[in-house]
Amino acid sequence: MKPKISKRWPERSVETFFDIWNPDMAYVLGYFAADGSMYQNKRGSCYIAFTSTDRDLIAQVKNIMKVSNRIEVYQAKEKPNQKLRYTLQIGSKSIFGKLLKLGFTPNKSLTLKFPPVSDDLIGHFLRGYFDGDGCASFVYYKRKNRKNLQRILNMRIRCGSKEFIQILQNKLAEIKHTKGLLYFHSGAYELVYRAKDVIKLYSFAYPTLVVPCLKRKRDILIKGLKAFNVGP
Repeated sequence: MKPKISKRWPERSVETFFDIWNPDMAYVLGYFAADGSMYQNKRGSCYIAFTSTDRDLIAQVKNIMKVSNRIEVYQAKEKPNQKLRYTLQIGSKSIFGKLLKLGFTPNKSLTLKFPPVSDDLIGHFLRGYFDGDGCASFVYYKRKNRKNLQRILNMRIRCGSKEFIQILQNKLAEIKHTKGLLYFHSGAYELVYRAKDVIKLYSFAYPTLVVPCLKRKRDILIKGLKAFNVGP
C-alpha cells in the first residue's frame, strides 16, 4: 500500500535527495539497495534506515544526505561478542514513496529490483552497493612446483535477488566489457570479478580518490592493483 503524503509540514531538504540523479544520490541508492530497509508502522508512519557494522560508512551517508538524525548503536544481548551495529533512521512518507517508485519495497532482500540508473552513474551505484554487500581480497598464493607467487585479486558482490544481480552483471558487461562469474552460495547469489575485470571496474567505480566510499575496501583494491603495476 502506497503511503499518503502529508502536506501538514513543510518539505525538508532531505526529502528531495532522491529527486535528481547525481553521483552522490546514485552512491547512496546503491548502498541502500545493499544494506537499507524501509517499513511502515501500524499508524502509517514511514521510515527508511541504513545499517552497518562500520560507523564511518553510516556517518558518511548521514553527511551526504545532510540529515541531523543521530546514529543509533545496537548490541545484541544474546550475542555480546557480536560487532556493534550502527543505524541511521529517517522518518519520511515522501522518501518512502519515492523509493517505492524506484522499485524498492519492504522485505526486499529476495525480490530486489534494479532501479533505473543511467549508464553514466552505474559506477557510483556499484560503489555504493559494493560498500554495503561486497568484499575485496588480494593475496599472494604459492602453487606447487612453481617458483613465483601467484597474485589473486578478487571483487565479490552478493545479493539475494537473482534478477538484480544478473542485470548488474549484464550492465557492467555492456559498459566495461567485463565477464564476472555468477554463483549461488550460502543462500545468495555471488558475482565474482577477477584481476583483469577488477582493473576495469576500479576506475569506473572510483573515478577519483575523494569519492565517498568505505576506505578499507578501496585500500585492498589499491594494494592489489599496485601488485599488477596498475594504480590510481
